[in-house]
Amino acid sequence: MADRRFTIQTEPRGTNTTKTTAPTNVVRDDLQAPVAGTGPSLAIAATAAATTIPERRQSVFRRLSMSMGSRKSSMLPLSNQPRPNTYRMEPDNEYRFRPYRVQPKVLEVLMDRLKDKTYDAATVNELVKDVSRNVHQLMKNFQMPRYKIIVQTVIGQRFGQLLRIASRCLWDPKTDNMISVNYETKDMVAVVTVYAVYLE
Repeated sequence: MADRRFTIQTEPRGTNTTKTTAPTNVVRDDLQAPVAGTGPSLAIAATAAATTIPERRQSVFRRLSMSMGSRKSSMLPLSNQPRPNTYRMEPDNEYRFRPYRVQPKVLEVLMDRLKDKTYDAATVNELVKDVSRNVHQLMKNFQMPRYKIIVQTVIGQRFGQLLRIASRCLWDPKTDNMISVNYETKDMVAVVTVYAVYLE
């Protein structure tokens, strides 16, 4: 019995007439299943198998054309994504960390937050967090792109004792810098240290 899988023609349905003829030298794996009969049902299966690849290509090209033609391209980074590397080893001169600009502003924050406060061991943790949060928010107002800002706040009770705070950092002295601001009230002493480290 002759193999009739590659010479199947569909019958006209309505106004559309479709002919499907596969090449005689190609054998498809999805058409290898045994078929009991011939006619329109087999032709519809062959037509569906033959048209899946072009539809997939059309949908890919449609998505590419829509994304390329839109005003907000998906290739541009969003505001909440990290900035791309600039491969600059040093910041621009106008965007460097200037301690003389930052130090008086940090002192104003300390005076505003601590001028009427008294030392209380139960609430000093919240006070430290509040001061650190306000200083960090203040540092965001300065335009220093690609700088990492670290704020360290120490608040202690004042008894006339000697207080020493030491820190050691590994950084580049040409680009990185720090400030330390002290503020004292009648029963409390506060030291805020701000580190600015350039991110290459």
